[in-house]
Amino acid sequence: MAHGQAVKLTAKAVERYRPGEKRRHIKDALTPGLYLRIEPTGRKAWYYRYGGQGARWMRLGSTDELDVSQARAKATEYRQAVRAGEDPAAERQRARAERRRTPTVADFVDEYIQRHAKPHKRTWNEDQRTLRNWVVPRIGRLKVDEVHRRDVTAVLDACRDAGHRRMPGKVLAVMRRMFRFAVERGVIETTPVQYITERQPESTPRAMQAETVRAWWEATGRTIVAEVPEEPKPVALALRLLLLTGQRPGEVAGIRLDELDLDNEETGPAWTIPAERRKHGKAHAVALCPMAEAVVRQALDTVAAPGGEDGSPGLLFPNRAGGPCRVDSGLNRSLRLYFGQDGPTPHAARHTVATELEALGFDEQDIGRVLGHASTTVTGRVYINRRSLTAQRRILEAWEARLRQITGAGAADTE
Repeated sequence: MAHGQAVKLTAKAVERYRPGEKRRHIKDALTPGLYLRIEPTGRKAWYYRYGGQGARWMRLGSTDELDVSQARAKATEYRQAVRAGEDPAAERQRARAERRRTPTVADFVDEYIQRHAKPHKRTWNEDQRTLRNWVVPRIGRLKVDEVHRRDVTAVLDACRDAGHRRMPGKVLAVMRRMFRFAVERGVIETTPVQYITERQPESTPRAMQAETVRAWWEATGRTIVAEVPEEPKPVALALRLLLLTGQRPGEVAGIRLDELDLDNEETGPAWTIPAERRKHGKAHAVALCPMAEAVVRQALDTVAAPGGEDGSPGLLFPNRAGGPCRVDSGLNRSLRLYFGQDGPTPHAARHTVATELEALGFDEQDIGRVLGHASTTVTGRVYINRRSLTAQRRILEAWEARLRQITGAGAADTE
């Protein structure tokens, strides 16, 4: 409630006022209706009060956003509107309601991520990245109900023109989910993505030939030993571990130090990927054979980042900003530098490990044990409750022997 004698407010006076036990209002002597509100928490903001009996309060902005002269100018503007018979607070409410009903695409991207993707998708950050990289820069300023099929196809064309073969299909899939959610939320009646299709290019063999595997190993080795490498050493080490273990790129890139157990006498060196970092939400232990252990120990000695004072976990492969290594801007980028645009992707390592293990005589169940695929048999789901690392270690040791044969690397070689 407004109270107290009017005061000529100045910057120094605003700074001098201290909070009390209750909310305070300081009336400005120079501008009718302008008040400085001081909350018990210490927050200060400018308000315009109008309407006499049953007066309405309209927030103008915090004292960090507006100085005294700016607050006076804004209050004077609203006072003139009231004199003309307008209701500024009601107009603001109507404008907010209109923005909620028909947000821009950029605004609705945030709503889609917070209200749909995060609660329902483990890979919500991929949707967010796709929308921010491809959709928002091109149609973000359009109202959602203004988006036409031609706008959608323009986004997909931009993907193709940038040289991406599979990205248009991924972008279309995310846009389809977002606009369907907009229909559910009552923002639009029909989706502009309807009737748009995107044919995915024919799959190409992802498993690498021996010469490509050798080139992968040699290129990462040059980076690891270089005094001033062109690519980050953590990325090169991560690419080697990717090839040695056959795990998913994101799982390798984001290894936390507390996931590693290198001195376990019972199982041998191992890495346990926690459920929250796994695609299917189940933890998976990976045996670290000699070459893989050597890569991990080298990373620990040279590039790993310890945990922060805030409780954040230490990282085996940190990026330059201190966060986990990224698949897109880290692993993918380095592989493009090593091989060019048509070279292997990080996921090719996983395909290669599976293909080579099959060639070595291991069956699908053995390969699935390494890759961490969920068992589809009753025996695997019900009776084998504790997955032994012994069998997995035997399989990965065979793969390391094959990799040494291909690359000419030593048993514990990481150079």
